[in-house]
Amino acid sequence: MTIGASLLITGAALPAQAPPGASAPPARVPANDRRWTLAAPDAALAWFELLADLHLEGAGAFPFTAPRPVRDTGDAAPNGGLARALERSREFEVLHFVPLYHPSADRAALAEAIRAASAPTPRAPTPRASLLVTALSQSLSSTARRDRLPELAAALGRARPVAPAPAELAVWQRRMDETYAPALASWLRAEHLDSGRLIVSPALGPEGRIFAGTVDRLDNLVAVGSFPRDADPEAPLLAFVRELCFPAVTRAATGASGFSEGDPRSARRASLAAVRCGADLLDRVLPSRAVAYRAFWLRQRAADAGADPSQTFDIAFPADPALQPAVRAALKRVETSPP
Repeated sequence: MTIGASLLITGAALPAQAPPGASAPPARVPANDRRWTLAAPDAALAWFELLADLHLEGAGAFPFTAPRPVRDTGDAAPNGGLARALERSREFEVLHFVPLYHPSADRAALAEAIRAASAPTPRAPTPRASLLVTALSQSLSSTARRDRLPELAAALGRARPVAPAPAELAVWQRRMDETYAPALASWLRAEHLDSGRLIVSPALGPEGRIFAGTVDRLDNLVAVGSFPRDADPEAPLLAFVRELCFPAVTRAATGASGFSEGDPRSARRASLAAVRCGADLLDRVLPSRAVAYRAFWLRQRAADAGADPSQTFDIAFPADPALQPAVRAALKRVETSPP
């Protein structure tokens, strides 16, 4: 796989990067309008709904998709044979990033790009689809592309996602603009995450997705769940803070003792380290939300089978000795908010 070191380490949790030879058209965002905007585009919602229906998981500390009823997975069931095929190999983890590699696509354009990647010699149908087609063709074997991508494209058209209510998106956007983005500004600048789009999907689990874009700082993408059953109405924004930590965790994990690309244990450690980083970040820049952040992630941890619900945050998310020095150094770059 040549999607990027982040995907190799932790699956869908760490920041994806463009594969060699792929390029995406640069974003054009005026300097005075650089901000994080919330969105729930149909194509992304449909794709993540499909992954949830297929129960496609990956390496990490938390579920990649929101819970769905257990269905018949026999070949005669809707998407049943596809689900059985995908669960046999980790190479399909690249599918978690599909909407982030072609963010301008509607559902039809996304399906067209996926089908194009299934060809023996893949060719992007449009320049904007080139990043996705290259990512799929470099990450999946020719057999997997031929046998599975047309099925996925067809299943995408059948997906029936539920979108967050416009009023919810508006409330989250106000909180982003008025509270989170201003407090996080120094971290966003340091991590080249000044501007981007936050996709909120009810089909996503606690393991979010981040595409840390190019150095022009304009084409960043994050996708998180909506957590409709969580006690905190700002749950998507608390999940967003964790995703913002993954670039720093990726750098810390590169070459760190005990970490290796593609190792599920490394993925789990990095996933937990990102939660810890987010708490330490909010302690510095937005302490009024740090307690709520810790409580939110403890609830996600407690939802895991076998997790001890009485664990404190420091026990559930201990500092990783191999990563903490580099992460701490990154945190020292940010401005500290007054208590």
